[in-house]
Amino acid sequence: MYNRLSQWQGNLLLVGRSLPMRWPLKMPDLRSRLSTAVPVELALPDDALMQALLVKLFSDRQLLPGKGVIDFLVMRMERSYAAASRIVAEMDARALEERREVRLPLARAVLNDVSIAEEAETLSNENWFKEAEE
Repeated sequence: MYNRLSQWQGNLLLVGRSLPMRWPLKMPDLRSRLSTAVPVELALPDDALMQALLVKLFSDRQLLPGKGVIDFLVMRMERSYAAASRIVAEMDARALEERREVRLPLARAVLNDVSIAEEAETLSNENWFKEAEE
């Protein structure tokens, strides 16, 4: 595949949690070829990006969060688009269901519940991997 891409002047995108030079590759030829790749690290979003993302997600749902809600979430939530989307969706659903405004008490409750659910999912995944290894 690598040779064909070179012949066709194509591009190859590899994604991993570590640099290719740290991958446990057994083929010396592949290791050599990957060592010529230009690695790019994607960092976690900073506070400004997370704030902008939350503002957009709330705006998309026509929600106006109360004072301090966005700062509160940014300081305590996982830094990912998926987490931001999940939290805003849950806040929207609860605000409608419980007829509450999007204020700090709702943000605290949702963030707490999302964190508990994520911890349970992590434990479940860890147990699955342990069972699969046995």
